[in-house]
Amino acid sequence: MNKIILSTLLSSLTFLTFGQNYVDLVKLTHTQVPNSVFENNPNISTPITQTKLSTSIPITLNDSLVFLTGVDYELHRLKLNPLAADFSNLNIATLKLGFNIKHNSKLTGTYLALPKLASDFGHLNKSFQIGAIALWKFKLNTQTKLVFGNYINTERFGILNVPIFGVYHKSKNEKTEIDIKFPITGFGDYKVHKNIRLGADFLLIVRTFDLAKSDVNEFYVHTASNELAAYLQFDLLKERLIIKAKAVYAMYDYGMYADGDGTPFGMLGWYPGDQRMRLNSETSSALGFKVSAFYRFQL
Repeated sequence: MNKIILSTLLSSLTFLTFGQNYVDLVKLTHTQVPNSVFENNPNISTPITQTKLSTSIPITLNDSLVFLTGVDYELHRLKLNPLAADFSNLNIATLKLGFNIKHNSKLTGTYLALPKLASDFGHLNKSFQIGAIALWKFKLNTQTKLVFGNYINTERFGILNVPIFGVYHKSKNEKTEIDIKFPITGFGDYKVHKNIRLGADFLLIVRTFDLAKSDVNEFYVHTASNELAAYLQFDLLKERLIIKAKAVYAMYDYGMYADGDGTPFGMLGWYPGDQRMRLNSETSSALGFKVSAFYRFQL
């Protein structure tokens, strides 16, 4: 029975990681920005923390079809304005449901529905959002794959739509690895020792959270989590456990807006016709650190 389960898992993972030679089953990330200054009140600052947990479970249905599921959770903790007495805890929980389809020997597609709850969890009646992603990988050769797709989500301000273009490449000697899904995320690193890699990455993420507690229940938060980072990666337990330590330049922004104050359409950093009135001060970019741990299945 154990051999059957292992065989099913192996075939699922091989199919799922068409662009890579591994899959991360569990990821835990913690980011700490100790001192982000309010731009309208330069003598006042707030620490910002982001904690994220992601799980992925692939289940093979046949030779060309894999069912995908998993749960993601994020917690953002900060003060939203200089006069706030308490920290705000912004939560988002996402269920991942979809399929990976092998269309032919060169092309695979991943299709996921992403229902989520995003708020301070005071109550949930305005917290529901629905998103989806379609991502295709086209194999150019054994080292290089092209990536293209689209992400869409019903944010509190309106519809967020993000086209995705990228590339995955791993050198023949396996020392250099590059994985870019522009404009959302990307990394490149180089193996400097058997178990150590040096690299750099970027991240551009948009989230919105309903504020549901009694004193702020008519507002929402529009978050932009933009990062540039340099990192040191440790590959442990035969590359099953991956630890990353990062120095981060964090360009975080948590804008507060009134419910109903929106824009019909948005992309990352571009909101045509945006006439919203911001109700809190921006925070400055700042240095921080991030620690990540992955449980990785090597193929």
